[in-house]
Amino acid sequence: MKRAVLFLCAFLFLAPSAVLGQCDPAECFVARLEFNDQTTITEPVRFVVVPDNGPPPQPRASWKLLVRNISGDPAPGKYVFVVFSQAATSALCWCAHQYQPSSVLPDGRRYFWNITGADGLAYFQISAGGCWNQAGSVMMKVGMTAYPDEAVQYRTYSSIASMDNSGPGGAICDGAVNTADLQKYAIAHLGGAGQYSTCHDYNADGLVNTVDFQIYAQHHLRAAACTGP
Repeated sequence: MKRAVLFLCAFLFLAPSAVLGQCDPAECFVARLEFNDQTTITEPVRFVVVPDNGPPPQPRASWKLLVRNISGDPAPGKYVFVVFSQAATSALCWCAHQYQPSSVLPDGRRYFWNITGADGLAYFQISAGGCWNQAGSVMMKVGMTAYPDEAVQYRTYSSIASMDNSGPGGAICDGAVNTADLQKYAIAHLGGAGQYSTCHDYNADGLVNTVDFQIYAQHHLRAAACTGP
């Protein structure tokens, strides 16, 4: 059985002029995107996967998207989507349990959606695992309807990172964070720039260092909490 947890990282401000196409200018624009409640203006470099088996309180990679109307007020009832490319959908290990609704488009792409609340916020904690590098691997979109292909693209990522990036026979993941994953991490951590791997950049800052190891260590050899296919 496969499992792990998948999430993002960042915090970004857009000017009111950055209006989203099909999100009517009188209705909404994205005000900010933040990762794990961090107030940083660093642009995220990748979509991060964090296994759902850490000690409480678990260091999840949780995203919070704030949508406002053109007057600057929170815009409730707007649809926010996280859409994975077909290749990423096929490569990752998905959990049966998710923290928000999930579905699959006719062409096989998996997507997650949430609706902004009265405060204009939409939250995501996506449960999956693996490591993948391909342009357009993950897209974030905002729209007025429940159809992701009618929504407007807000952000795109070209890589997905995970602590669970090793499995039998060279598999991308196996639902466990164990010695095989640690060995891969150690090569990236100790090898410097020449061995840098997006798979181990757990805070999406473009580095593999002790910050990433501290995140990794909270999940190593802990019992799996996700038993999805």
